[in-house]
Amino acid sequence: MTFTVAARTLLHLGAELISSDGIAFYELIKNGLDALRDVDPPSEAKVRLIVVSRLEFDAYETVLRELGVWSSAVVDDEAFDFEDDEDDEDDEPPFVPRSWQVLLQLVRNSVIPGSVGLDDFVHSLNGVASEDDLAEAILAANYVEIVDEGVGMSHSDLSEIFLRIGTTNRVKQRISERRAGTVRSRPLLGEKGLGRLSAMRLGDKLNIRTARKADVRWNILDVDWMEFAAAGDADLTTVVIAPVIGGLKLPPDHSGTTVRISGLKSEWTYEKLEQLATSEFAKLTDPFSASEFPVQVTFNGRAVPIPKFADFIFSHAHGVLSAKLFKSPKGNPVLKGTAEYKLRDRKRSFRLRGVDLSSIAGAASKSTLKRVGPFDLKVYWFNRRLLTKIEGIGDLKQVRALIERWGGGVMVFRDGFRVHPYGGPDDDWLDLDREAFSTSGFKVNRGQLVGKVDISHGGNPYLVDQTNREGLRDSPEKAAFVAIIANLMDKHFRQFLNSVDDDIKRADKLTLAQVTARVDAEDEKISEALDKLTAVLPKTVVARELTLEFKSALSSIKHLNHQVRATAETYDRERLRVIHLASVGLMVEVLAHELWRATASGLRTIAEARNAKDAVTMTRSLAVLDAQMRTLQKRLKTLDPLSTNSRQVREKFDVVDWVRSIVATFSSQARRERIQYSVRCVPRDGSLTIEAVKGMFVQVIENLLVNSVYWIEQQRRYTGDFEGSVEILIDCDRKEISVTDNGPGIPRDRREIVFEPFFSTKPKKEGRGLGLYISREIAEYHGGKLYLSDRPDKDGQLRTFIFEIKALKGHSDDE
Repeated sequence: MTFTVAARTLLHLGAELISSDGIAFYELIKNGLDALRDVDPPSEAKVRLIVVSRLEFDAYETVLRELGVWSSAVVDDEAFDFEDDEDDEDDEPPFVPRSWQVLLQLVRNSVIPGSVGLDDFVHSLNGVASEDDLAEAILAANYVEIVDEGVGMSHSDLSEIFLRIGTTNRVKQRISERRAGTVRSRPLLGEKGLGRLSAMRLGDKLNIRTARKADVRWNILDVDWMEFAAAGDADLTTVVIAPVIGGLKLPPDHSGTTVRISGLKSEWTYEKLEQLATSEFAKLTDPFSASEFPVQVTFNGRAVPIPKFADFIFSHAHGVLSAKLFKSPKGNPVLKGTAEYKLRDRKRSFRLRGVDLSSIAGAASKSTLKRVGPFDLKVYWFNRRLLTKIEGIGDLKQVRALIERWGGGVMVFRDGFRVHPYGGPDDDWLDLDREAFSTSGFKVNRGQLVGKVDISHGGNPYLVDQTNREGLRDSPEKAAFVAIIANLMDKHFRQFLNSVDDDIKRADKLTLAQVTARVDAEDEKISEALDKLTAVLPKTVVARELTLEFKSALSSIKHLNHQVRATAETYDRERLRVIHLASVGLMVEVLAHELWRATASGLRTIAEARNAKDAVTMTRSLAVLDAQMRTLQKRLKTLDPLSTNSRQVREKFDVVDWVRSIVATFSSQARRERIQYSVRCVPRDGSLTIEAVKGMFVQVIENLLVNSVYWIEQQRRYTGDFEGSVEILIDCDRKEISVTDNGPGIPRDRREIVFEPFFSTKPKKEGRGLGLYISREIAEYHGGKLYLSDRPDKDGQLRTFIFEIKALKGHSDDE
């Protein structure tokens, strides 16, 4: 015994795998392009898409329904249930179909004047002598043809390849060409042998006329998909389809294939085809390239233009992101690129190494990243509010329409041909809109972008299309591919644009000190001028009243200036609270993870103790549990200064002892984390006493240590066996604390970027890009500094954070 397949299952495949007319046309066109690969010259070889409509669709559909001709689109169980429901009291009166003679007259009155082959269609109507004749004539009235003058198919090709669903012929051909080192002008586009199901999506009848140069006659194949619906649950093999030899081929050396689809399921008009040409066909191949579009489209003999992208609009983009993923000489993945804010004349380059990419992709392994393969990304950003009339395109409305037509996010092209539906109007595969609308300014939403990413069959064999052609198949490689590009768009492009705008806004603003100082100076000038004016004015009642009014106004200005100062001080205190609470929130996340890990370990230890068969084993288990609880207790103790009652209390403490206590909570887990912690003090027995808020030290030092732990773990995951180390140096003379680890380090071009809010090369679930930003804010608010040392290690990476406390001052709400 083996599996058998019901005939109508084939119709289910067509309905499920080919989800839109656009994809159906894509598949058929790509089949034609594959056949044209060897045509010389290849640049002139085109696939012709011909749509002919000779009968108005309303009449077409009405007559077929009244004749009882069922469409293969109806394949569910209800399609085969013709029994009346005797319990349905609301049934309408039974429908009485009109005679075929009446329907024939309806058809004659509904022909479309000037349509292609109209005389032939009218002639076929003149020969109608029965319902079957009428049905056959109507099904052939409107049709779609895909024509290529490529290599064609032989009689055996039709039998052994075309009629085999899911053939691997194209895959074998691709492998063969790769091994032979064959270079073609166009890549092979077909892959899964499912393109013939696209014909089923468009219509109920399929006719193929094809031949190779060596064939004397045409090879013909006719398929009526309605036969599979009629066969229902019968075995698929009961529907017999076989190619036949047709008439003589003229001219004798001609080759190629014509696929005609009739019994169409949808109405086709010039306007509908024009819209499809604009939204789909224009993006079938890379619109940014200079190559000629390989498809010609006509409707009833009238050419349907496929718009070409006006690439000179790129020079008017307000921002550009370029990136390339490639392998280094040692075979490691590297991502290099540039973000440019053309509107502000600012540019930033970036380079991400394997461990960075692994972190972005959620701890993806080195082998997974290598299998992602190389890609090129190019994205143009347009601030729609700043768009203006562009010479050669038109007014503002036309410019915006052009951006809207080609925009929609980032399209994906494999070997120059689009991977549907990425970058389409209903596809936000990078979550760009959600990210943009969750931030101020809505920068880098899909409506502002025209972009693409290029991949290839040869370079990205693990990024495979889904069977239904709706995107890439889920895999670790696809997940890494999407995560990397999403991170580029968010962290390296959107945040770069925002940071530039923020810098400009800050440069344009006056500080509070400048404003109040200016007010004080002007107040003094006005007071002096008023005294001089009073001295020269006559001693009248009016003069005295004016003088009093001026002095009253000056008093109000002084009072207002005082209020501004008081409000600013309140703002500073509230800002500190917000920073503090945000930092606490980040640390609570870390602590929650540690609590989960500690309780899980504790429960396992308790279980081992319960199952112990002797006192020695139980004692050992209890000792382990004791150590685990003590570690957790130390961790919680260092966080106590962050509590509501303690966070704003200044106290004197020795920095050396306090830092050692904080580090101890990490070093107690060193065995589990395989990280060696060390604390050095200069001088060796030195001390550094300050009066400040201890919780502030917890936040800064903890953030630095947590950061080190994370990247050491990423380095271990990426490279394999790796012993981590973290060194904390307290220089009492210089009043500095430095934290150095042996993780992957930070490139010099990211020395300041890492302190920007929301910048992160961690995956979304593990990093919000606030830890270093908040730590610096806390340090600066208290008169200190936090920065990344600019002295690189031997590999050129920066690995030391320095916390300067020499100017540190404590603050509280009581000040």
